[in-house]
Amino acid sequence: MTTSSDPVLVVGGRTTGLMMAAELARHGVPVRIIDKSPGIDPHSRATYLHARTLEVFQMLGVADEIVAKGQPMKAISMYANGRHVTTTPDLPVDSPFPWGAAFAQSKTETILQRHLNGLGIEVERSTELLDLQQHDGHVQATIRKADGTEEVVTAPWLIGCDGAHSTTRRHIDEEFPGEIDPFPYLAADVMIDGPIKPEIAYLCLHDQGDLFIFLLDEGRRQIISTLPKNSERTHPPTLEEVQQLVDERGFTKLRISDPRWLTTYRTHYRLAPKYRVGRVFLAGDSAHIHSVIGGQGMNTGIQDAFNLAWKLALVLRGVVPEWWMDTYESERRRVAADVIHWTKKATDELTHFAELSPAEQQRLCDHMVVPESDRLPLRNHQEELDLDYRSSRLSLELEPLEVGPTPGARAPDVVPVTASGVVTSLFLTLRAPYHHLLLFNPPEAETIDADLLAAATKELEAHGKWLKVLIVGPEGGGELPDGATLITDPEGKLRQSYGGNDARLYLIRPDGYIAYRSRSVDGLDVYLARVLNG
Repeated sequence: MTTSSDPVLVVGGRTTGLMMAAELARHGVPVRIIDKSPGIDPHSRATYLHARTLEVFQMLGVADEIVAKGQPMKAISMYANGRHVTTTPDLPVDSPFPWGAAFAQSKTETILQRHLNGLGIEVERSTELLDLQQHDGHVQATIRKADGTEEVVTAPWLIGCDGAHSTTRRHIDEEFPGEIDPFPYLAADVMIDGPIKPEIAYLCLHDQGDLFIFLLDEGRRQIISTLPKNSERTHPPTLEEVQQLVDERGFTKLRISDPRWLTTYRTHYRLAPKYRVGRVFLAGDSAHIHSVIGGQGMNTGIQDAFNLAWKLALVLRGVVPEWWMDTYESERRRVAADVIHWTKKATDELTHFAELSPAEQQRLCDHMVVPESDRLPLRNHQEELDLDYRSSRLSLELEPLEVGPTPGARAPDVVPVTASGVVTSLFLTLRAPYHHLLLFNPPEAETIDADLLAAATKELEAHGKWLKVLIVGPEGGGELPDGATLITDPEGKLRQSYGGNDARLYLIRPDGYIAYRSRSVDGLDVYLARVLNG
């Protein structure tokens, strides 16, 4: 176990880096964040925040502004050679945020930076990493600051969030294997006037190439179109060229205007073999990149940060052994590998449409019509609600239970509950940067069970610096130990959702995933014996 008062150094001040620094600060970790750019990039490559990311942002207290200003996507409409094929509704998911929100990356970063500033941390702009050397117990990083002077920084850990061309990754000699999509793309951030609906994204397959019309906030749209296969083109399109592509590929009634950004780019599919080398971590695009289809990239990076920060905080405080940080790679790299796999598969199917015969094109269109029975599972996957860490060393179940969320699964929200007499949701009671021990009193009991109170008292005395206790029981059922919060369940939804008549103990991680559950209210020691040892 290690402790250090030197700041952790975060390299990269875009979405993942801002989220990483903010989460470290929220967990009480001294942090310093540098970025080589002079400010937030106004050009937004990423445009959509999924439900799980909004849940994460709710824990930070920044989700409401995004939801109020963002544009939910409620359907995808598909066309083939100008003919409407189908419109598939995006079903609402079981979350405080039934739909995600289209919201420009630059605005997300502005909100995260403001949140970070409120925690007392400023991004050191125009500051770049020149070199790093790893030593026993620390990293030495050489940085060049905005005034041109160089500084040698000593940090207990360094986290590279510096994008696809990561300087951090290069300095730890980490490879970035993968492949390049043979199709280049052009992208345009524009206004569109014409017969399209603000909550619908449009997918247009065509013999001349694909065209996607994605959502942005403020009524804007992001248009992405394929260019000829293996084209060497690098210069940006003109507005007139984008209009010509929109007309050619089936939308002659749409008029585009007010371009904020016109560019070309290539899609890479790459995954770092390791997310940790010694005292250096990689996160976000430094560790994984893939197609824009599905809008997963920015969301995956944000959740990388949300996964690593609390583990690093507990290691630095000497609460848990250092191997806990290895679970960052084992949990998150698998998620990125899945995203790369399915986004590449989907992108390949779309971009090869023009190479197919009419009969093959029809079969592809038929294949892309999602059966009604598959729509909700697909939506949960797209919104990143179904990912779990069941194979993690931090997920443990010794006695299989028939109901309730399993270890490794996302803890489901429940509304309403009351916490200390205030009507709220379960998610809002889990916002504090701690593990939460959820203990269920026996059903129908009018007082808090003595064994439950004894277990709560014991765990708070032993682990109160990193653990909060929530007791689900009756109002006025007895005095609670200091540090415990009474949760009442007026409609019985919490007990039903968690199988609280059977599973009486749940340990919920700071990132909102189940670590452990047990039939016994004093069963936590079994879990801790497994995970607090090397």
